[in-house]
Amino acid sequence: METLYDLFPLERAEITNKGLFFNGYWYSCSIAIKEQWFIFKEAMSKETPIYVDRNDNEYILVLLTDGSLTIAYRISDEIGMSEQNILSYQEKIRDLKRQLKNRKRVRK
Repeated sequence: METLYDLFPLERAEITNKGLFFNGYWYSCSIAIKEQWFIFKEAMSKETPIYVDRNDNEYILVLLTDGSLTIAYRISDEIGMSEQNILSYQEKIRDLKRQLKNRKRVRK
């Protein structure tokens, strides 16, 4: 009978401020975000044990301190936006702020 280790070798991923880094890729999961793993504290380990699917690098299985597993999915470390997209985004933010300000005025 195959064990988890037979199917998914145990490795270690580095915990960085950008996410979990393993084998040239970045990963993240909801637990790491919720528990703020990516905000460093002095006593915090900067590595975590993971299980790896050698046939698929789109995800890793993160071994949690309670012995359970969670899936961390591969993320992109590239953020690229055109100047037009940036301006459009900023205008939408300003518009939302105006709408919120107007709603507060109406309620008074």
